[in-house]
Amino acid sequence: MAKKFRKLHGDQIIWLVILLLALISIVAVYSSSSALAYRDGTSTFTYLFKQSFFVFIGFIGLFICYRVPLRIYRMFSIALLLVAAGFLSYILFKGMVLNQAARWIPLGPITFQPSELAKIAVVLYLARILETKKFTTFKEYAIWILVPLGVICLLCLYGSVSATLIVGITAFFILLCSGINKRYIAYTVGIIAVAASLVFLIHITTGAFSRLDTFTARVERFFVKEDVATMTAQELQEYKEKNFQSDQAKEAIQLGGLFGRGPGNSLKKDILPHPYSDFIFALIVEELGLFGGTVLILLYLWFFSRCIAIAKSCTKMYSTVVVLGIGFLITLQAFIHILVNTGIFPVTGQTLPLVSLGGSSYLIMSCAFGIILSVNRTIEIKYEDKESVKNE
Repeated sequence: MAKKFRKLHGDQIIWLVILLLALISIVAVYSSSSALAYRDGTSTFTYLFKQSFFVFIGFIGLFICYRVPLRIYRMFSIALLLVAAGFLSYILFKGMVLNQAARWIPLGPITFQPSELAKIAVVLYLARILETKKFTTFKEYAIWILVPLGVICLLCLYGSVSATLIVGITAFFILLCSGINKRYIAYTVGIIAVAASLVFLIHITTGAFSRLDTFTARVERFFVKEDVATMTAQELQEYKEKNFQSDQAKEAIQLGGLFGRGPGNSLKKDILPHPYSDFIFALIVEELGLFGGTVLILLYLWFFSRCIAIAKSCTKMYSTVVVLGIGFLITLQAFIHILVNTGIFPVTGQTLPLVSLGGSSYLIMSCAFGIILSVNRTIEIKYEDKESVKNE
């Protein structure tokens, strides 16, 4: 007898959010790519087709991850963290031993940033460890949680401070929600403070983490406002150049007003650095206004609310942590991007999930959505199987 046909499982709202973000992405990247097209000697249609292709590949990756059984993720959770650590170590080796500064690994026509994989790997690893370990002693907690996370964060720090913060904040959020002994959490905060001090001391002494200089300079410029009235013409020019990205993003948002200038009518897309990736939210607001920006924010909040609902329906620690952790990770990155674009946070360089110009980061984020849908799919199938048994 032929197998019973099964419908497309997974939360319908999350499927809808994914579709809407993909459509927004194609339109926004096409609209914002004129300067990039001019620089590369091509047309904006090239980037329209390129982003459409990335979205298509992203959906394939998403669907594959959606179809992968949850037991496979359980089985390879620890191995994935080791793979991510290997890629990050390779970047560190190239930079510190071979003196070849790089944050990406070339993979054919695209480049791959290992810290993107590390974000997902950390969530899956924590889900597996929290499910299998009881942590009756702090030593056990330190061996299985603090040491692996510390190594990953240290490796990420060489390539991206903002990615390190996202990994660390997501991991801390998971630990807070997992019922870990509160004393262990308190110890963790103290250890993080000591470790951060040591990292800065090592950097000051050896200059090992060059990205820290960029990060601290951006934070200093953001919080310490200099008196432009006392600057010379050269100092004023240098000051404007350092704040150029943030200033242009805020101007783009201001020009958008309530309903925007209309798709394709941005004045800042040829001036704003990276309007197709790091500052795509500012461009969306300029063209679609406060209304369009609010809709985009609500989509991410809607998505996270559905993740919370799915997590509540999970009966296993692994499933709960995976859904809640990845949902928080995606939402956190989206809001960091938005807060940077609106001038509330210092510039970080984090893309807007499923909206910014594609590549390996788009594919990895698509797979992250697919993993959440895989958990939800497993729950729905088990529920349907139970109902069918009752009805027989």
